[in-house]
Amino acid sequence: MKLSFEKFEAAKNYLMKNGRDLEQELFRFHFEKGSSQALLRVLSNYQGEDGGFKNMGEGHPIYTNAMDTSMAFQYLSEVGATSRDEIVQKGIQYIVDSYDCSLKCWHPRPNETSSRWGDNPGAELVGFLFEYRDLVPNDFLEAVTETPLSSIRNPKKTYDQFYFLKALCFLRLAARVVEPYKTEILDWLKADIFEIIETDQSKWATIYSAKPFFFAHSPQSPLYETIKHQVIRSLENEIITQSEEGNFVLNWNTDAESQRIWKSIWTMDVLRALHHHAMIEG
Repeated sequence: MKLSFEKFEAAKNYLMKNGRDLEQELFRFHFEKGSSQALLRVLSNYQGEDGGFKNMGEGHPIYTNAMDTSMAFQYLSEVGATSRDEIVQKGIQYIVDSYDCSLKCWHPRPNETSSRWGDNPGAELVGFLFEYRDLVPNDFLEAVTETPLSSIRNPKKTYDQFYFLKALCFLRLAARVVEPYKTEILDWLKADIFEIIETDQSKWATIYSAKPFFFAHSPQSPLYETIKHQVIRSLENEIITQSEEGNFVLNWNTDAESQRIWKSIWTMDVLRALHHHAMIEG
């Protein structure tokens, strides 16, 4: 099954009419030969004076924080931003400066001082430190890498509703970390993947859970062969359930403004995955 040209145009029109400037620019980058620098200019409006990011959808609309910074670096990495870009330099410095050495974690949002979220977004932030490691002190990088790795070496596992968010952070870390850590993380993910993803199609539209394509955005993804069947089914389900307005449907409830932001994020995310899997007509 493929997304028809008409449905693709409906998704594009939704983004251009109702989406955020970030996803609009990301659409141009992927589908209309847009420039990475245009995306960086837009993203810079979300960066605070301290180098962190805010109002990305996860953390806080006013104050810079680790959650929004991790989301911003997903975009920076996606469009190929380099260590020469000032927005990256400032962002990496924020990640280094905001680390809580006593609790060995980043606090995800303002006024959250608990380390219980440590791996989300901690593992992912370590991944971005590796991607731009020429901007990071070696001793700091070595120190912060040990914390997420110790987490997956702990045999005690609790598969709660949010476990997949931790797993996604580790997948993004694996994409950037050096060996032997990369293999260690991927082996852990492969062993747990069917506990992490939701394979019951009837729950994809109504229960906040890990749709299989989250873990294999392209056939080149390291987990793709393990969950290939489930990935394709979940992407076909996105095509089938696309709304009449053109957006792809959220499977959780939130307030009106957050819903507007996440419909934009989600619609671009699905389009990107369909594109990578050659599931868009033409």
